[in-house]
Amino acid sequence: MKLQKICKGVRLAGCGAAQFKTAAVSLSLLAPLDEKTTVRALLPGLLARTTKEYPTTLSMNRRLGALYGASITPSVKKQGEMQVLTLTLTTLDDRFALEGEDVCTEAIGLLCDCLLQPDVTQEGFRPENVRREKALLRQRLDSENDDKRLYALRRMTEEMCRDEPYRRNPCGCRDEIDAITEKDLLDCWMDLMLHANVLVAYVGSLPEETVAAVLKARFSAVQKQELPELRTEFLTESYGSRTVRETQDVQQGKLVIGYRAGMTYEMDNYAAIRLMTAIFGGGTFSKLFCNVREKMSLCYYCSARLVRHKGLIIVESGVETANAEQALAAIRRELDEVRAGNFTDETLAQAKRALCDSLRSVTDSSFSALSWLESLGMSETFRTPQEFAELLQSVSREEVILAANLVTEDTVFLLQSGRKEAQA
Repeated sequence: MKLQKICKGVRLAGCGAAQFKTAAVSLSLLAPLDEKTTVRALLPGLLARTTKEYPTTLSMNRRLGALYGASITPSVKKQGEMQVLTLTLTTLDDRFALEGEDVCTEAIGLLCDCLLQPDVTQEGFRPENVRREKALLRQRLDSENDDKRLYALRRMTEEMCRDEPYRRNPCGCRDEIDAITEKDLLDCWMDLMLHANVLVAYVGSLPEETVAAVLKARFSAVQKQELPELRTEFLTESYGSRTVRETQDVQQGKLVIGYRAGMTYEMDNYAAIRLMTAIFGGGTFSKLFCNVREKMSLCYYCSARLVRHKGLIIVESGVETANAEQALAAIRRELDEVRAGNFTDETLAQAKRALCDSLRSVTDSSFSALSWLESLGMSETFRTPQEFAELLQSVSREEVILAANLVTEDTVFLLQSGRKEAQA
């Protein structure tokens, strides 16, 4: 695994892998989470389905079919305080193509064309395509509201990071969709071409130098201008815990707690904080699972995870509303137990094994390897899974305890059951 610069604003994170039958390539545009989030969220779907050369979904599907059934999938997410717009290509690896065809290079070229040569006119993207993507984006946002686990997580994030760009949903705001025009989308695409950082991640048997040459040939014509600084604000501690309650007609309450992990950047004390989070609530060996869920039976599920790119630790749990306060108190006690060092050496060893096993599985599939490259491609420090595993193995018990004592509770969000009006 390595990272290299292709040209201004374009980087390639590559992983040579000859064990997979398919090759995977993703092309990501990175932009700040700001007031343009909604209009940008419509672009991946528009770009993935047609190009200037293949202006209909039928012609595009025929071209993909000729590439042994290749597929291009759009997605939108956030990494720290960046909105990440991604087109992901999967295609047959060249080793399995008939008569030595260069399937991968052709497919990568088509992926680049999706971004660089879209089907547009001077008036903007095709109205029928825009209507389709607007409907799909509305459906996605509606489904997030219907999934109460996702809804509670989003609401906690909005409350916790209310004064930070991270509060924004990477898919934007439903109320803004209707007002977006075809010309707005064209202007947004042109702005991204000039100013967005681009990360290409590749997993397959094709030499990385070959992939780099294809990308350089395509992107060298793009005259990147000033690139915005893509940085994330890390708050090392909360300003004091606050509780937000909201009432809806739900069968199962959702209790979500947001903590500041005490990080000043994404690799600051990362290994110790990651291990501490695992011991606290990251597996079947963790305190939240063993005690709050199993022994005390206060939650249907209860787990903690580290958001490394923002320095947050998030606890998610499903509870009966009547048990919510008791569950909250129990979760707080278990964190205090970790802070006091009340965990066994065997638990620490289990946490290390679980995390290292997870790291070793990164190269078990092309998709997991691709996700790994995407997550690290714009980081200040690029490490392999093996290097991360070595970091974790070197963490001492005392370092875990110190990491736990850096954690401060920020926001508690409770989605409680009932038919009363929502309250804050």
